[in-house]
Amino acid sequence: MSAFTLAIRNVRKSIKDYSIYFFTIIIGVALFYIFNSIDSQCAMMELNENELIGMLNINRLMSGLSMFISSILGFLILYANAFLIRRRNKELGIYMILGMKKRKISHILIIETLLVGVLSLAVGLIAGVFLSQWFALLTAKLLGVNISKYAFVFSGAAVIKSIIYFGIAFLVVMLFNTRNINRQKLIDLIYANHKNENYLKMNLGSSVVLFIVSLTFLVFAYLSAMNMGLKILKMDAPALFVITCGIAGTFLFFASLSGFFLRLVSQMKGVYFSGLNLFVLKQISSKIRTSYVSMSFVCLMLFLAITAVSSGSSIAAAIRDSYGANEIGTTTTISYMTSYIGIIFMVACASVLAITQLSEASDNQERYILLSKLGASERLINSAIFKQILIYFAAPLILAIAHSIVGITLLSEIVKALADMNILVMSLVASFVILLVYGGYFIMTYINAKKMANII
Repeated sequence: MSAFTLAIRNVRKSIKDYSIYFFTIIIGVALFYIFNSIDSQCAMMELNENELIGMLNINRLMSGLSMFISSILGFLILYANAFLIRRRNKELGIYMILGMKKRKISHILIIETLLVGVLSLAVGLIAGVFLSQWFALLTAKLLGVNISKYAFVFSGAAVIKSIIYFGIAFLVVMLFNTRNINRQKLIDLIYANHKNENYLKMNLGSSVVLFIVSLTFLVFAYLSAMNMGLKILKMDAPALFVITCGIAGTFLFFASLSGFFLRLVSQMKGVYFSGLNLFVLKQISSKIRTSYVSMSFVCLMLFLAITAVSSGSSIAAAIRDSYGANEIGTTTTISYMTSYIGIIFMVACASVLAITQLSEASDNQERYILLSKLGASERLINSAIFKQILIYFAAPLILAIAHSIVGITLLSEIVKALADMNILVMSLVASFVILLVYGGYFIMTYINAKKMANII
């Protein structure tokens, strides 16, 4: 069997594993195209000279920002790819036992990466081209200009840029896979699923104490930030100290969460011993202890995403109402940047959590099968999987929302100083975006986790 035929068969067989991978790349490519096709959108708008210059400046700014965005998306592609390869370690080991050379295995992985990359890139670009039509109408509304005549917008430059940036990301993935296969030993591939992860060792008493300390840090940071008001934006020594306390409190919160949460729920006997809750809590506790650092970063990125999406457009609208058409370029730039960064951060956070939970489901496959053999019903096991994923997704989001309430409250002072405007409307819009992106990843993760557990 040729490497190409085997690669196609593997992609078809593993399509359920690739769904999160596909979804993340498609969203990333679509957003990348939309925000880099701004110059083409001007074709259907009635812009004066100053507005046209402003739009071109925004396009240059978006191009520069795309360097940063592409690095985030590149990291996500590598992160997701690492999960897929880890899940297939035993399969690759069997290839070697059957006499397949490492070079051929590398060729198979390269072809698989190309197939997945080309397909997801094509779908993402198609989605981006059609969504950009709606985005052009939104841009015209933000600028306060009329659309003289509708014309289908297509940006060849944005397509080429997307292909180049994501092509580089997939090239890095190919090199990573080749290097990884060449360095792996057969025994490591066969027994990869039996390796234990490094975790934070802490007894329950210490966890409770550390949890209280984390809350003290966070409450101090919240109150201090509210007292400082907009002075915190100066980034002087007092402001940096408050921000550092908030970040430290976040890391301490997740470092101590598993022990504290386990101790709290264990006191509620009716909940602790109900159904498979004991199993779920042990799994959650173990996972948080091994990934508290990544959960802390996810929480902080969610905070930035929520705050950016909620406040950015409100600040831009307030500037437009106060200064009129003279600041159209500035307001549109703020709206674009905050929306672009906010949505990308949201996708990054959700995909990291999704991949982590799918990895956990893959590792727990034998445990779920054993629970089924011991008499646990399909409904009970599905409920356990749902609870585990829900808690893992909800924990960083809840703390991020608490952070965001403080951040949005502070930024609302800027809006009030510029115009009589309520930031609540944009906060509700941000909530919808969060529900759409974050909730979508949660549902896909739950469905795929059930499949990996061989429950459905």
